[in-house]
Amino acid sequence: MHPNRRGLPRIVFPLVLACAVAVTFRGAADAPSPAPPGAGLATLKVSGVGLLRDRELRRSLLLLLGAQRGATFDANAIEDAAVMLVSALGEEGYQKPAVEIEATLADGAVQRLVFDATLAISLPRPLAARTVEFQVKPGARWHIDSVEITGLTVLPVKTTRTFFRTESMLFNLAKTNAYSPSRVGSAAGALLRELHRRGYADVVVHADVAKVDQASGAVALRVEVTEGAHWQVAAVRFEGAEAETVTLPKAAEWVGRAWSLMLQENLKEAIRRAYYQKGFPDITVRIVAEPGAVQAGQKPVTVVARIQAGAQVKIGQVRFEGNAVTHGSVLRRSAQVRSGEPLDPMALANARYRISRLGVFDSVDLHYEPGDGAVRDPVFTLKESQRYEANLLFGYGSYEEVRGGVELRQLDLFGLAHQSRIELVQSMKSTSGDYTYSVPELFGESIDGAARLFGLQRQEIAFVRQEYGASFTLTRPIPWLRAAGTAGYTFQVMRNKDNELATQATDKTQLNVASVDFGLTGDHRDNPLRPRNGYRWFTQVELAARSLGGAAEYQRLELGVAYHTPWGAGRWIHVNLTHGVITTLGTTDATLPVNKRFFPGGDNSIRGYRDGEAAPRGADGLFVGAKSYVLLNVELEQALTPHWSAVAFVDALGSAAQLRNYPFDERLYTAGLGVSYQTLIGPIRLEYGHNLNPRIGDPHGTWQISIGNPF
Repeated sequence: MHPNRRGLPRIVFPLVLACAVAVTFRGAADAPSPAPPGAGLATLKVSGVGLLRDRELRRSLLLLLGAQRGATFDANAIEDAAVMLVSALGEEGYQKPAVEIEATLADGAVQRLVFDATLAISLPRPLAARTVEFQVKPGARWHIDSVEITGLTVLPVKTTRTFFRTESMLFNLAKTNAYSPSRVGSAAGALLRELHRRGYADVVVHADVAKVDQASGAVALRVEVTEGAHWQVAAVRFEGAEAETVTLPKAAEWVGRAWSLMLQENLKEAIRRAYYQKGFPDITVRIVAEPGAVQAGQKPVTVVARIQAGAQVKIGQVRFEGNAVTHGSVLRRSAQVRSGEPLDPMALANARYRISRLGVFDSVDLHYEPGDGAVRDPVFTLKESQRYEANLLFGYGSYEEVRGGVELRQLDLFGLAHQSRIELVQSMKSTSGDYTYSVPELFGESIDGAARLFGLQRQEIAFVRQEYGASFTLTRPIPWLRAAGTAGYTFQVMRNKDNELATQATDKTQLNVASVDFGLTGDHRDNPLRPRNGYRWFTQVELAARSLGGAAEYQRLELGVAYHTPWGAGRWIHVNLTHGVITTLGTTDATLPVNKRFFPGGDNSIRGYRDGEAAPRGADGLFVGAKSYVLLNVELEQALTPHWSAVAFVDALGSAAQLRNYPFDERLYTAGLGVSYQTLIGPIRLEYGHNLNPRIGDPHGTWQISIGNPF
């Protein structure tokens, strides 16, 4: 279970997908297309590399040829297109493609030509072709099959090979490791930069082809490394630091580090920041490395920082341009920059970020007027976003099946950077509506506010859920926890219809709930759409009481952590542990809405069950909402190709219908397999969970189709 899985159904094709599709169609529309009969433009075709790739190459060639395409193609245009075609195929590993050209001339005659990629033999001239078809025989795809590395001691050979050849997939296809000189050059450059970063400033990397199997295209690559001495900082000296009020970085903090361009830039940045804070925006820093004699493979380096501070500058008048709607008072409050203060470029960059964070500008630029002098005016040039947006939503899930809806947004209401959002969604199992009014920086710089009206009707496994109400929420980052915190108040009406639960005789069909809600979330994953490393944790507390204006009394807690880590090449382990408990301290279960109990199961829970099917069962076999649960998911992912992965997982669920059996008295286990395909909005997952100990009435297993990471 996850705190965000409740309420509105999850939309699996959000705005990101809509934008991506729009860009795709726009790109296709902008590309030149075959001229219709009578249009007067020469036509071009590509064949031999597959239907889709033929079309892609043809479109690219027409774009690149541009004005060279007239009523006919001349010899120069045809040769240019052939060179582009061979170059594109070479980047895909086809180093020796054969290209034949079938040209239909202006008089209708057909001429067959062979293109010489070396350009030693030119096409006949003059030549005017109404139709040109490039018939390609790509030959074997050259791919890096092995990498021999000599002279390298700093990095493990296995690690170094990954610069040149991907070995993290179960199926290392020729396409994945396609050879081209530019790819090998880029890989050698990346290795060179890594060794420079480690302090080997004199290193030389040379990579070339040792052998090629012409039939299969297998390439044996040879990489020769000459490491040289290891450069290490022995001393740091500052020259020209005339500003006595500036506290420079301590030299001792840099001594002993490996010398590299990265260290040089970090030292420059530390010096600049120190001067910026005192109002020296024009400071220039030049770093000079003075190497000493090599001793036992080490080269001591004296680092000299030569500083030209420039003049001290004050802030003049802070100005904003381009804000036709947004009030200046809103911008000044966000910028937090005052006239007469020292001009600190870093502080003004942060002001620019805070203005961007209002969410109502497409761009925020900053410059100074005049560009020099002791007093300068910071000028923020703003480009306001469109004030109205409409987006279609569409998706599919195993339980709710087809989902569709619309999202309407209004930006910069009343010129105060407020926003409103309406979302209406219909699926095969639910109907929902949501209106949110957001106020950035409601209290100070970092506290945002939001008011929300919502309504939901959803067919659950054993009852129909109906909920509507309003909430007021404050959100702010908590830097010392590296987390985001929320606090709010919610009033909602909770109803249940067609109740087929074991507790139906005592469940109230309606309860008004008033609660205060608190949440903390920390996300330290490397990628929220496809996490490979890091962790995410959350805590959510809901306290409902009659004294807050409702009729329900309960305390609800959910917390969890998900952890992701690599395990060898192309393999990852994903672990999720979630716990939830709901109590009714000081009262009885009569004041607990059935909607607030836990009903585990589904593609983000225990995957051998549909949504809600893993809830406890009563003696009559009917479902009972859980008051406590513990969910453990362990998943092993193996990359098959760059986009496809296979997963094996085990899900374990413990739940209890009564708190006297806390944390659980019933255990369910699921083991399963699945595949996923990575897209721009996360993986599309097809999984089958087999239940190891199903209860009477439980399925033996369930297929799940979903989009997004499960935890």
